[in-house]
Amino acid sequence: MKEDGAEFPNSNDNRETSDMAWRSVSNLTAGLLLYGGLGWFLGQKFGHQNAFIAAGSILGIGLALYLTYARVSAMDRNTTTSDRRKDQQ
Repeated sequence: MKEDGAEFPNSNDNRETSDMAWRSVSNLTAGLLLYGGLGWFLGQKFGHQNAFIAAGSILGIGLALYLTYARVSAMDRNTTTSDRRKDQQ
């Protein structure tokens, strides 16, 4: 039973967090495969295949981590703003 004044967590918040987790995993996987594959292709074309694959993989993971960080930071800013609005009402 719900008491007066008690609030249950918003199910949309839980879903958004779950979606963010899967999006992060997808970004990391896609970055690794895309840029690792590009490194493999360039390595086939120019030689030094191992170096190009390593550089492409590191670049892909780095870009995916940056993208994840930017999205989480934006989500934190939106949450903080909405919390302030609730407190003002």
